[in-house]
Amino acid sequence: MKNRTMQEMNEQYKDCPVQINTYVVDGRTYRVHSHFIGDKDINDVMYHYAEDRAMSEMLGIVPKTA
Repeated sequence: MKNRTMQEMNEQYKDCPVQINTYVVDGRTYRVHSHFIGDKDINDVMYHYAEDRAMSEMLGIVPKTA
C-alpha cells in the first residue's frame, strides 16, 4: 500500500459521507470525524468483532484479524 499524504486522501474521499460527533470525557471535549469510505456493513463488522472477542475470552486465545 502506497503511503499517501493527507491531501491526497482528502481529494480521493471528498465525496464520501462524513459524520462528526462530539463527546465529553472527564471534562475534556473530543470531536470524532467518521469518514465512510468502504462498503462493509457496520452491523456485520461489530457482530464478528464481538463474537471473536467472546470466543477469545472463553478459550483464552487471541482471535485472527480480518
